[in-house]
Amino acid sequence: MLEKVEICCPLCDSKKYEVLYEPWVNELDPLKLYGAGTGVQGTQRLVKCIACGLIYENPRYPEDIILKGYISTNESLHDSQYENRVNSFYKTMMKLKGELPPKGAKVLDIGTAGGAFLEAGKRFGYEVYGLEPSQFLVREGKKRGLNIYQGTINDHPFEENTFDMVCLWDVLEHLTEPKQALTKIRKLLKREGVLLINYPDIGTFMAKLFGRRFWWIVSTHLIHFDRRTITKICEVTGYKVFHFSPYYQTLDLGYLFEMAIRYNVPLAKTISDVLPEFIKKITVPYYASQTTALARLING
Repeated sequence: MLEKVEICCPLCDSKKYEVLYEPWVNELDPLKLYGAGTGVQGTQRLVKCIACGLIYENPRYPEDIILKGYISTNESLHDSQYENRVNSFYKTMMKLKGELPPKGAKVLDIGTAGGAFLEAGKRFGYEVYGLEPSQFLVREGKKRGLNIYQGTINDHPFEENTFDMVCLWDVLEHLTEPKQALTKIRKLLKREGVLLINYPDIGTFMAKLFGRRFWWIVSTHLIHFDRRTITKICEVTGYKVFHFSPYYQTLDLGYLFEMAIRYNVPLAKTISDVLPEFIKKITVPYYASQTTALARLING
């Protein structure tokens, strides 16, 4: 029988913590917990490290069990918003143009899903490559003619000092060993390279208002960062954060309601049931407590 195991703080390795939230949903099947990017709410015991303040799941399943779920996931719902995601990424890159590498740069996107960022990166003028554990999403990305490899930061074909930028769009919170991942990414970056981390920010007003019902507290999110802990984890792995900004997306209204229903947002299903289909297809810009951080190598 699979069992969750106690872990040390993923940021500072301390064993001392205070319990923030206990689980209220009894779901232990790893394929249900990690087999969909949306995850399941209410299944985690979340704790806060007394030493550094990081919030993380403890105990949790071992890495190999979690990774099996990610590999098997069929994220057709996520991929249904491909074009909207491409446009959202492109708009963000245009806003950050002065902070990002110039056109012609070589860029790696880790956890690239179906490749929306890669498509946006090509439009921006980058030479782009992607890593993704999901077999389904890799197939979808390859159908689009994108350079996507199945794997993780622990299993990839790239040489050291290859990339001008490495991106982690909503990925770091899924990793069991984030420090190890950022250390390995350092080897892939060129000396003046940029690290981009987009993450659900548990330090926002929205997160504090909703507490344990905050929509990003789901089974697939093993760690919850804010600006302070993102800055800290970058520092201890050899980076210096030089920019923070909120991340806005534009997605179909119907998709947003579907996600709200999955996350048990009050009245979401009631409203969705009465909305006409043409209304659901309207694209809506929104902010949901995601933050983009940019960092450079300290010794770059």
